[in-house]
Formats: sequence, structure tokens, C-alpha cells
Amino acid sequence: MEFHPLDVIISLINITVLVILLRLILWKHIYNFLSKREQRVRSEFESIEKRRLDADALRVEYEEKLESLDATQRDQMRESQIKASAEAEEILNEARDKAKTMMDDARERIAEEKERAIVDARNEVAQLATDMAARILKREVSSEDSIVAVNDFFS
Repeated sequence: MEFHPLDVIISLINITVLVILLRLILWKHIYNFLSKREQRVRSEFESIEKRRLDADALRVEYEEKLESLDATQRDQMRESQIKASAEAEEILNEARDKAKTMMDDARERIAEEKERAIVDARNEVAQLATDMAARILKREVSSEDSIVAVNDFFS
């Protein structure tokens, strides 16, 4: 069995090109997923902001009506305003909580997807490296050999 340094260099170049291409392909999908998710979260925030502006507009409207009413009507309107403000505040708090929960969930899902993508990429690279090593060495390479090689490569 002869040792050809050129074959080793070509194999290393092939592996490097393959890893770069896989990274480019996977990165594009992950980036698209994150962009879509960010867009959905932004639209939720815009919806929340619109609801807050509507609540503020209602509050201003109630204040203007209060000034034009007599004393007894003012008392009744104050009660209504307090209720509306409490409801508006409750709606805002619920919306903020929902948005925060959605953001946390999105971050968790993104982290999980990223981890899955990294694990999948490593497993695929390990399999490809094992196949290539087996072909180069013309013998079967154990999974421990491939795991050690992949871990060395990624570190």
C-alpha cells in the first residue's frame, strides 16, 4: 500500500469544500426561518401597539366628554373611565405577556432548531468522513474512529 500525499491533500480539499457548501446551504434555510419568525413577531408587536393607541384614543375621548358634562355625569363618566383604563391596562398587560411569551418560545424554538441543524450537519459530516476514510483506507472504519475524527475537525 503506497502513501500518496497528493491524494490526502485532494481529500482534505474535498472535505473542506463539502463542509463549506453544507454550511452555506444550511445557513440560508436557518436565516430564512429566523427572518420569517421575526416578521411574525414584529406584526404581533404592531398589532399590540395599535391596540394600545386605540386604548389611548378612547382614554382621550373619555376625558373630552367628561369636561362637557355636568357634575353628576362627570361622576358616572369617571367610573366608566376607570373601568376602561383598567381594561385597557389589562389588555396591554396581557398583550405584553403574550408577546414576551411568544418571543421566549420563538427563541427556544430557534435555539432548538439551531442545535438540531448543527447535530444533523455533524452527523452527516461524520458519515461522509467515515465513508471517505473507508474508501481511502480500503477497510471499514468504526464509528468511534469517525466520531474522533469529526470532533477533531470541528474543534
